[in-house]
Amino acid sequence: MKVLMLRHNLHQLVLEHADEVYAVLDDSAGCRALPPKTLERFAGVYRISSYDSLEELSAVAGDLLTRGTGIDRVVSFAEFTQYAAGYLAHLLGLEHFSPALALATRDKRVTKALAARAGLPVARWYSIPDVTDRPDPAAIEEAVGFPLVLKPAGGWGTLSTVKVHDREELAEILAGYSTEAELVSRQAVAEEFIDGEEFHVDAVWREGAPWIFHISRYFSPRLRAWVGHTPHGSVMLAEQDHHELYDQVRKLHVQLNEAIGLERGATHLEVFREHESGRLVVSEIASRVGGANVSEVVAARGGVHGGVVALHELLDGDLTGLAFTEGAFASVGCLCLVPDRSGTITAIASREELLAHPNVVDAAVYRRAGDTVEVSHPSAWCALLVVGADSEAELLDVVEELAATYRVETA
Repeated sequence: MKVLMLRHNLHQLVLEHADEVYAVLDDSAGCRALPPKTLERFAGVYRISSYDSLEELSAVAGDLLTRGTGIDRVVSFAEFTQYAAGYLAHLLGLEHFSPALALATRDKRVTKALAARAGLPVARWYSIPDVTDRPDPAAIEEAVGFPLVLKPAGGWGTLSTVKVHDREELAEILAGYSTEAELVSRQAVAEEFIDGEEFHVDAVWREGAPWIFHISRYFSPRLRAWVGHTPHGSVMLAEQDHHELYDQVRKLHVQLNEAIGLERGATHLEVFREHESGRLVVSEIASRVGGANVSEVVAARGGVHGGVVALHELLDGDLTGLAFTEGAFASVGCLCLVPDRSGTITAIASREELLAHPNVVDAAVYRRAGDTVEVSHPSAWCALLVVGADSEAELLDVVEELAATYRVETA
């Protein structure tokens, strides 16, 4: 099967599992850093300045079509290549992805509107077409109330996301609000703050049914962890211990999939369970595998990397072709090491040090002492750990220990 791959995320998996791979690489540091030996493995490489350039993406499709290459699938594991993937799939005449599905899963306003239309609970929200155009705080307050959360309409990973408590604070934030460089659009959304537990749900679907379905609970809601400097990450919940939650979320997810028009592929869904009412509230959904080290946690739980499951489904594989096994630990989760402040890293554990801990299943270290790190959002992780324990309670204790022992120090 011939595959057109966007970005370099999990490119080794794609090269290993697809028959013929063509790469579309932008001008980012990660794409530029791919070694010649890796580039030689691709059947063809297209260089573009940005995944947001319709002209350059159209030129890629034009070359493929006129050469008669016959691309079968477009692979996009990154959040910010979803629009490009949908556009290219459309131009190449493929049906497994589309611009409409990319919009429904990338734009938080569209997700909420479609979910609400299907009768699913969503937070109250207010669209801000241009954050630089002096939005009216009174109108936002009337629509959403306080506290609220202000975020980019098409953001990810809690980038440029802030909690706002009153009209005065909202006016002050709006006056100087800007987004991270990775975010192109100036459109934003203000939404009701949901006080409750936060979950992420990671699944792979075929014809509307899940191949895998995992619910993970954040140690603390991401914004609360960010403000309170508590451990960042989540514990994957065992279905046998959380039957009711799994039944409720699975039903909700299927309804949401139908509403947005998704029948196959990977999803990463964010859901809140409100403390006062116990209701489940749809937050946002992505049509890709989860970020950070979610796929590695999936592997620790079931023996198969989440990216492999998603790719196997995309390439029309059969579920029986995946060798699922029980992990070594009854409870698994991920821990993201984020420094408390921006600066130069003065202390960070090596991968070898982290793996020496009996409860660390896997670890990836992205920074080293002397690096300068900008900590402007909760996803500014410097190291990602897969953690295991014999019970959920024990895992939470281990996470606290690891977070305290292996702090990333900056000066």
